[in-house]
Amino acid sequence: MQEELERNDGVYRMLVVDDRAAMREMLEGAFSSRGMQVQTAASGEEALACLSAQPFHVVITDLNMPGKGGLEVLRGVKASSPDTEVILITAYGSIEVAVEAMRLGAYDFITKPFKLSEVEHKVDRIIQKLDRGGPQKIQTWIHPGLRHFVGTSAHTRQLMKMIARVAPSNSSVLITGPSGVGKELVAHAIHEASPRRDRPFVALNCAALAPSVLESELFGHEKGAFTGADARKAGRFERAHTGTLFLDEVGEIEPSIQVKLLRALQEGEVERVGGTQTIPVNVRVVAATNRDLKEAIAQGRFREDFYYRLNVVSIDVLPLCERRDDIPVLIDHFLHKFSLEFAKEVYEVEDDVVGAFLNYTWPGNVRELENVIERAVLLAEGNRISISELPAEMLSLPENPLLESLSVDLDAPLMDRTGRLERELILGALEEFRWNKSKAADHLGLKRTTLQYKIRKYGLE
Repeated sequence: MQEELERNDGVYRMLVVDDRAAMREMLEGAFSSRGMQVQTAASGEEALACLSAQPFHVVITDLNMPGKGGLEVLRGVKASSPDTEVILITAYGSIEVAVEAMRLGAYDFITKPFKLSEVEHKVDRIIQKLDRGGPQKIQTWIHPGLRHFVGTSAHTRQLMKMIARVAPSNSSVLITGPSGVGKELVAHAIHEASPRRDRPFVALNCAALAPSVLESELFGHEKGAFTGADARKAGRFERAHTGTLFLDEVGEIEPSIQVKLLRALQEGEVERVGGTQTIPVNVRVVAATNRDLKEAIAQGRFREDFYYRLNVVSIDVLPLCERRDDIPVLIDHFLHKFSLEFAKEVYEVEDDVVGAFLNYTWPGNVRELENVIERAVLLAEGNRISISELPAEMLSLPENPLLESLSVDLDAPLMDRTGRLERELILGALEEFRWNKSKAADHLGLKRTTLQYKIRKYGLE
């Protein structure tokens, strides 16, 4: 049974795994002096024995060691303590293995030769996350590979709680929100947290196909059903049998096909185009749209009965401009992703870049942020992204009204800006909940004691 990652006397625990004594001693000395409780292991086998005795908050392990290597240590960590963060040290040229490590749940990797400051920087980011309350634990199994669904805002935490509640059922789910916010990631998360996680996840973009092609894709067709139907073909419903069918841009489906979809959902069976045999299917349908389906119903473009069949549970994903607390975490995530992809070590952004990101309105949402980071990592000459790597259109827009209303001076140092923004957000939450500190703390994603400290710090008493 997994132990909780609690701190002993407020101290974070680290395990350093390396077959070279000099490396173990160097890392142990560096992080012990920073107040961490550090234990070392000279092999993968010794590390796994340490992990069976107690969990650690951070594990730093060499990738290539005699006997059990770093990947086996990583698997052991994630099996016994999924919340533990793992940093791998890899030799130059091991990028493919590093990609596999990230897929298995590693927090990050460092290539040799490296500076101690690089390791300290990555560990500091982990500690900052733990100080903010750490990963939000949910009572439903989440696949460790689902690390691209990230965020720390109150909205994202509530989103994950909703996913945890609805995932175990077979009920249909309708995901709404503008383009680029990550609706398909939510659909994947629902599938991965459900009892169907080991069964197929089949996705279909309903806006990309003509009605006749869409019908064939959904239900399949018999040989000779239409010109070009040279063989029988199973549809997406059949391919998703016992699993999950994700219908993206469901608002674009023609009413004539909506009728057939409604019957498939109600009866649990389909008929291939040109066929007469009914085929039973056990499919959970998750749909997504960026349209207002109630307005489409009023205009006669969407069937009301089909809407209510899809909308058993509704999940709305807010645009990025309304959950700015997610931006720093998303920046880190995409930096990791594209550093791996381009075999570069770009691990932070300069202060004025953070200011530009917070000031920008992000009309393309998370997808646009991902594209901007990809471009910046590709252009970066060092290990930091500077303002010169950002698209010109991001820098020529007027100031964001939200930040103007919070009186944040974007020319001020980053710490001053962050402090002023944090003070205004805390004051707004306290006023919204009539100074009920427990409710305000929950809304802000803070512990009540942390909120009380910040109230004193900013003179809000």
